[in-house]
Amino acid sequence: MTTRSSLGVDRVLSRYTQLLMNQRSMFKADMALPSAPVASQTGRYFQVTPGFGYASPGTGLLRNSGGSFRRVTTDVNQVDLYNLREYGLEAPVDDVNREFSAEEGLDLRMAATEIAWNGAMIERERNFAALMFNVTTFAGFTAGLLPADQWDNAAADPLNQADIAVESIRQNTGVPRSEISLLVGAKVWEALRKSPALTDFYKNVIAGAKILDEAQIASVLGIREIIVGNAVANNSAEGLASSVEDIWGKFALFYHKVDAPRAMSGHGVGANFTMRGRQAGRVERYREEPRSEIVLTSWLEDPVITTPQAGYLFETVVA
Repeated sequence: MTTRSSLGVDRVLSRYTQLLMNQRSMFKADMALPSAPVASQTGRYFQVTPGFGYASPGTGLLRNSGGSFRRVTTDVNQVDLYNLREYGLEAPVDDVNREFSAEEGLDLRMAATEIAWNGAMIERERNFAALMFNVTTFAGFTAGLLPADQWDNAAADPLNQADIAVESIRQNTGVPRSEISLLVGAKVWEALRKSPALTDFYKNVIAGAKILDEAQIASVLGIREIIVGNAVANNSAEGLASSVEDIWGKFALFYHKVDAPRAMSGHGVGANFTMRGRQAGRVERYREEPRSEIVLTSWLEDPVITTPQAGYLFETVVA
């Protein structure tokens, strides 16, 4: 039986994962659903009907002489919001291999850190994609596209779906079009950036424009930004022939995203609740006898879609 002893948090390797995070621009989970630091493992928020308070009873604001101000009635109830859980991945470093590799100028601890962190980030990307591209979660605020409307059809116009989505979000939350973001996978993005309906918009400005970037497409759609999930993953078991697939699939989510969400205030479609003061992707090391050291990179978080009506999800966006 192996015995284990903790070596604690490795601050150097923890800082190293921050460098890796900057290099790995393909991972978009944290951009797609920004973090909201909290002070406790579980939490609730006060849900006030209706919505986020943008609705008005239509009674006016004027107070007549000797009278009272009009008062709205709020139906307040507490709703479970988050329950932080620990996620992580570890990689072993053999003592003898570490000694031999050091002679060749290779730091196996750093290599193990990168392998564990990269694998964990792929799994996080899968988890966030499954959460945000979920037709059950967005029931009532989702639609599938027929072949004639799919964005890789040269005759299709993505502006039609944008109009449907932003109007649904505006009617349900009061958020204007200019504050809406669009989250898509790589295949959907390739179709969107080449869409004739959108490139035609720019042909008089950029001669012969055939392919547009994220900012240009966002401008044509009249929205705030476009986030493209480029990450891929091998779906085959270890030792078998690889089967690489796009993690973000064939979905397109128009949604209201708050970049610095707070648990007790309006935070758009949702947030990734994290423990305040604990680094995301923190690295710990511990001994596992005989002759091994384990590098662990971990997260304490809970990504949650709290307000599905602040989003509109399209599936089968490309064939």
